[in-house]
Amino acid sequence: MKFLLRASPLVLALCFVLVAQAARAPKSAVFNSPHDFKTTGEYSPGGASYTLCNFCHVAHKFGSAPTGPGYLLWNHKLSNVSNYGVYTSDSMRSTPSDLGGQMTVSNLCLSCHDGTVAVNSWYESVAGKNFQPLPQDTLFMAEDHTARDLTKQHPINFVYPDATTAAAVGILPAADTNSIDGSGNVPLFSGRMQCATCHDPHAGPSSGGHLFFRTFPSTAAQTTTGSFCVYCHL
Repeated sequence: MKFLLRASPLVLALCFVLVAQAARAPKSAVFNSPHDFKTTGEYSPGGASYTLCNFCHVAHKFGSAPTGPGYLLWNHKLSNVSNYGVYTSDSMRSTPSDLGGQMTVSNLCLSCHDGTVAVNSWYESVAGKNFQPLPQDTLFMAEDHTARDLTKQHPINFVYPDATTAAAVGILPAADTNSIDGSGNVPLFSGRMQCATCHDPHAGPSSGGHLFFRTFPSTAAQTTTGSFCVYCHL
C-alpha cells in the first residue's frame, strides 16, 4: 500500500520563505572578508580592531551624524563632497539624486570609497587588540578604488521604476519597495536603488568575494551568460 503525503499550502509557503531567507549571507560572513578589520587589519595602523563590527559601527551612539554616530549606528566619518554628479542615459525613466550632503546607505559606502576620508577615521575612537585607541586619519583608499565622479558609474539613489515603466525599458519590475526579488536578496531602500542593492558589505569570501556582490536569484539567462546584470536587465 502506498501513501501519498501532501504538504499543506501553509507548509509549502513556509518552506519557500526559509529557502529564500537562507540565500542571504549572515552579517557574520564578513569574517575573513576584505571588510574584516579585526582579522586582516589592512587599514588598522597599530593592529587590527578589537571587535569585528566596531571599525564601522558603534553599539552605543553619542551623537547624530554628521557630528557623530547616527544612521545604522555608523561610526565612520562622512565625506564632505557636495556634488558627486549623477548618471544619465536616454533609456532612463527615473532621475537619480546627487548624494552630496545626503544620508543614505550609499553615502556610508562613499565615506571610505570616494577617497576623501581616511579609512581609519571615526567619530568615536576604535580600540585595537591591545584595547588602546587606534591611530586615526592616516590611511586612504588607493586612487583606483575611489568613486568621486558618479556620472560614469551605474546609477544609484534613484526611485526604481514602477512595473509598467520597468517593463517598457526592459528591466525587471520590483516586487515591492523593499526589494526587487521580493525576499530581500536584492534590496531597495525606500524604493530606491543604492550601492547595497548589488553589493553586500557583509558578504564573505565564498559569496561576494572582494567586490562583495550579492548572491542574485538564479535565472536561466544568468546561468547562460554568467552575469548577474541580466537578472534586472532583461
